[in-house]
Amino acid sequence: MDFVYYIQAVRKKLLWIVSFVLIACLTSFYVTYKVLPPSYESSVRLIVNSGDKLDLGAVNTNILLINTFKELIKSPTVLNKTVSEYPDLKLSSEDLSKKLKVTSSKDSQLLTISITQNSYEYGNQIVNAVAKVFQSQVANIMQVHNIYILPDGPADGEAPKAASKLLINVLLAFVVSLLLSVGFIIARETLDDTIKNPAVLEAELGLIPLGNVSVTTKKDWKRREAKTMNRKVGDPTYAKLS
Repeated sequence: MDFVYYIQAVRKKLLWIVSFVLIACLTSFYVTYKVLPPSYESSVRLIVNSGDKLDLGAVNTNILLINTFKELIKSPTVLNKTVSEYPDLKLSSEDLSKKLKVTSSKDSQLLTISITQNSYEYGNQIVNAVAKVFQSQVANIMQVHNIYILPDGPADGEAPKAASKLLINVLLAFVVSLLLSVGFIIARETLDDTIKNPAVLEAELGLIPLGNVSVTTKKDWKRREAKTMNRKVGDPTYAKLS
């Protein structure tokens, strides 16, 4: 079997493939949009200022400290203390380390601590707790006292939803269903050892086909029976050679 044969097999089942992919995409859309719970992103911003004077040298120093602070926020020193001081969060340091995101903009003195949860209020409690513990730990360890917490709540009072995974899930369902359907058809044709083309018979066995038998369906039999019943007695009977 060559590549063209597989292409023809896929074309014959194109409607089946399209139906299968469409059902998979619609199912993924419905599950993502209706069944899965919504997620919200809670965040808090920290402005870093290591000195009392705001000059170019101090700003550059603060920017260089950003990477150190990012590592410190997710270190066991901060996370373990957060867990011990805020037991009502009911989180372990490992959970915090996996869920917390610490980001910063280029050439900026701002740090953003964010987390995605099913409850915006609960996520807000977590990021504020981590920010307060980090603020106190930096003051004790590095003697940096000028770190200010800037609440990053929504201006309109509506909790901001996290980036939707709807498009990703639908695209994933499209790719997986397409590969599965095409793979199934190719595997089925590969395992099927029946001869469907007279040319294959001649190429493989060297036999010349003398004729072919057409497929007879139930509709053909019903039409034949109807013609037989409608034929009058004494009508001549003809035999057709093909």
